[in-house]
This record gives sequence, C-alpha cells and structure tokens, in this order.
Amino acid sequence: MPRFRSDLDAIKPYSAGRATAEVATRLARLASNEWPEEPFPEVVAAIEAAGRTVNRYPDNSVRELTNAMATYLDVPEDHLMFGGGSNSLLLFTAMATGGPGTSAVYADPSFKLYYISTVSVGARPIEVPLDDDHRHDLDAMAAAIDDDTTIVYVCNPNNPTSTHVSGTDLRRFVDAVPRSVLIAIDEAYVEFATAADFESGLSLALERDNVVVYRTFSKFFGLAGLRLGCAIGRPETLGYIRRVALPFGASSVAQSAAVAALGASDRMAERVHQNEAQRKAVLDELAALGIATADSQANFIWMQADAGTLGALEAAGVLTRDYGSGWLRVSIGNDTDNRQFLDALAGYVGR
Repeated sequence: MPRFRSDLDAIKPYSAGRATAEVATRLARLASNEWPEEPFPEVVAAIEAAGRTVNRYPDNSVRELTNAMATYLDVPEDHLMFGGGSNSLLLFTAMATGGPGTSAVYADPSFKLYYISTVSVGARPIEVPLDDDHRHDLDAMAAAIDDDTTIVYVCNPNNPTSTHVSGTDLRRFVDAVPRSVLIAIDEAYVEFATAADFESGLSLALERDNVVVYRTFSKFFGLAGLRLGCAIGRPETLGYIRRVALPFGASSVAQSAAVAALGASDRMAERVHQNEAQRKAVLDELAALGIATADSQANFIWMQADAGTLGALEAAGVLTRDYGSGWLRVSIGNDTDNRQFLDALAGYVGR
C-alpha cells in the first residue's frame, strides 16, 4: 500500500446528490440543484460542433468565452479566469492561499468543498454556525478570523440553506476583514436571487484585490454535465491562483456551449421568473402543510423534516438531499417534478 498523508483520513469525500433509485415509478431528481430542462437548441448545436474537434486541446486562453463573459458581466477581460467548474477554481484558490500553519473561515452548514479544500491543503478549518434564520452570521465570521487566517468563504445565496445576506451586510463584512485575507464569494446561485436587498459581490471584486467572486455554468445556464466555472477578480490576484491551476481546465465543448448560452441571455432571463414562480408555489404549499422552511433565494429550498420524510419521498420516486440535521435540501424542478414531490410529501404528512 502506498504511503498517503495521514491527515487525509479526516476528510470525508464529497457526496453528490443521488441521481438514481430503485423505485417502480418516475424519478423526480431534486437532489443536485440542476436546471430541469435541456439546453437551448443552439447550445446543443454548439456542443455537437465542438465534439468534432476534441482530438485537439482546448484554447487554454479561453479567448472567445472570455470576450463573451466580459460583455455579459460588463467587466474587463483580464479580470476573468475559467476552470472545470467553480469548485476547481475554489480548490486552486485554497492551494494559492493556504497550507500548514494557516486557517480558513466559513459558515456551517455551507458548501462542503470549503472544508475539503481547506483540509486538503493542510490548513485549519474554522467553522462558524449560521444564525437562527439559517443565514451567514457575518459578525461572528469576522470575529473568528485568526492571525493565521488567509481566506474566508461566503456562499451567497448559501448552499444548502438557500438563504442570502444583503448587499449592505456583505459590504460591511468586507470592510471588516483584513486586506491580507482573501474573501471568496461563491455566487453559484446568484442569478436566482430576487430579494430587493440582494447584491452581487461583483463590484467588490473589481474594487478590491482581496475579493474574488465565483460563478458557475452548472445551475442557471444548465451545463452541469460540462463542468465550467469562472472566477472574477483583480488581475494581480487571479495571477497567483493561475500559478497552481491545471492547464486546459475548460474543455473545448464547455467553452463552445457557454458562448452559445451567453448568446441566448434574453431567453435565459426567463429562467429567473420561471424559478421564482415555481419556488413560491412550492414554499406556499409547504407552509400550508405546516412545514418550516428557510427564506429561499436560490433554485432549491431548505425544509424541516422528520426521520421518515427522506424514505417516504424516495419511495415515491423523489430524490432529495439529506444533511443529517433534521433538514432536507430540495431542488426546484419543473411542474411535474414539483407536483410529484408535493403530493408525496402531503401523503406522508397526512398518513
């Protein structure tokens, strides 16, 4: 047996949401926060065309996509970096900032990769509980920053609780964090946030060299199977992250699909309204059933559940994500998925 790092024994590998189950009914896949519909025809066409060139390495400079994304976000091109999903970019950031003798601060519960990235580079995790409303406790997170802290993660909206912090609170937090600490703002679900006080951290990333924002094409853009993410920050900051990034991280197929998806941004905007309407309908029915939920600003909801809920839903063909805390994360699907989930839950509650 080869000799591995002994500290890796403490890391529990990331567990993805279930995609299959042995049930004699239609599956409603509500465990992974995916967009429930297939890509637009022009995106599929771009994928097919790019497939004919996969004998060649992708463009490592990501020129065409960089131009399209810069236009979409209205940011300078040299403020963008791409990789194989935002999670790979977050890992590269942990590698560039952390190591033995350093620490990282993040909320709990939040995206599991923050813990995995922290421990994998030999840094010390500092987990700060969410507040009573399942939101980041930014004051407590600022107070938790230690002399050896090099990075703080803020997931906004938060995964798995679907909640957000306001733009005012986020900016106040950034002001309170030492400039020597990098603030990684994970905005995987930013497009779904509709609260009046929500603000992206994009302007902060353009202003400050210790703020980087992370976006993904997996959720809103519906390209989860292609693994593509983007980091937005000051060129000098991204330059250090690039030093540890693997080459050719964004595949040619993913790049072509993303350019096509960005070209359909007018129709993409309809997804915001579609998700908001479906989310409200689901939350309203859960409230009618007497089930507690968090205030969702994402394409999923966070709901209280007893020990039998998960099994009852799975028996009805509904796959959700259990966090072992008395709460379930449930993705917002299409009409059929949501109806299957709500009917199964109503049947269990009224048993």
